[in-house]
Amino acid sequence: MVTTKLQKNLYRILTSSKGRWEMKYKIFIIEPRTPFHIGIKEGNLEKSLHYVPSDTLFSAFCNVYRLVYGRDELENLLEKFLRDNPPFILSSAFPCVDGKPLFPMPKSTNQKKLKILDEEQKILKRIEFVDETIFRKILTGEDIEIKRENIIQDRVISTITGKDQIWIEVDRPRVTIDRKASSSEIFYFGETVFLDSLHFLIDVRDKNIENRVETVFRVLGDEGIGGDRSCGRGLFSVVKLDEIEFNEVETEWYVTLSMIYPREGEIEHLKGGYFELVERGGWVYSPEEKQKRKKFVRMIKEGSVFKGKVIGKMVEIARIKYPIYRYGFGLTLPIRVES
Repeated sequence: MVTTKLQKNLYRILTSSKGRWEMKYKIFIIEPRTPFHIGIKEGNLEKSLHYVPSDTLFSAFCNVYRLVYGRDELENLLEKFLRDNPPFILSSAFPCVDGKPLFPMPKSTNQKKLKILDEEQKILKRIEFVDETIFRKILTGEDIEIKRENIIQDRVISTITGKDQIWIEVDRPRVTIDRKASSSEIFYFGETVFLDSLHFLIDVRDKNIENRVETVFRVLGDEGIGGDRSCGRGLFSVVKLDEIEFNEVETEWYVTLSMIYPREGEIEHLKGGYFELVERGGWVYSPEEKQKRKKFVRMIKEGSVFKGKVIGKMVEIARIKYPIYRYGFGLTLPIRVES
């Protein structure tokens, strides 16, 4: 019997329906109301990231979830994550250009597939983000040609031209006072002023929690994300809630849109991959404790590409009256990679 192309496609759709369902996500568009301070490294207050990592976003979410629904409800929620049955998976929050989302530049992208026509190719090493149009082409392995006018701040590739900046880095002078010595010292506090909106994706796996997730993120806008929230930093408004869908790509490779803390058995997937590890630390923020240092852990950075799906997990980073966890699950998308 001859199997038609239509039958083959129908079979693939039926046998991979679960995978296709996972390719559809909620997308939150948020509009910053004040500057953000997202620390790069503990002790370095002068620098701030140009996006919000997923572990920072999840930590802020949990603080507000407890505020709105109580500690017991938060513990019930976290228990699902600890049992590897997360009701939702978060991406990091990335900037937008004219309201259109940017995504992390996949680290597998090379000069053969992405060519800059009137610029030295080495500038690709500095690119942090690409817009949705370019990102989708990278996922499917298409050849891409861009011009210098498509590059913004030497960090972003966008099909939207005429933009000079997406964010501004600001150094705010601060004064620290030594009361014992009756002396003062000036230091600088780095902030990121986003000139456009930010966005993040959520893979909601438990529909029963969907309304709560939306409520918490709306309240979070008034509580703030990142450092210096007591001074009104990191405030935002949820301006749009929509859906975004990515086509399936037949491949063994995946790119992450989150910071990931891999499980032991997933380390093998990094061999031969294109990835960057970053060290994450910081201080505990809790009603019970604010001066407890978090344990340093190494995590896989957004845009990393690996062969085989890396799910990730929660990792304990401190203990006060109860354990403190860092979010390490990965929201990943399939990507074609040239061998």
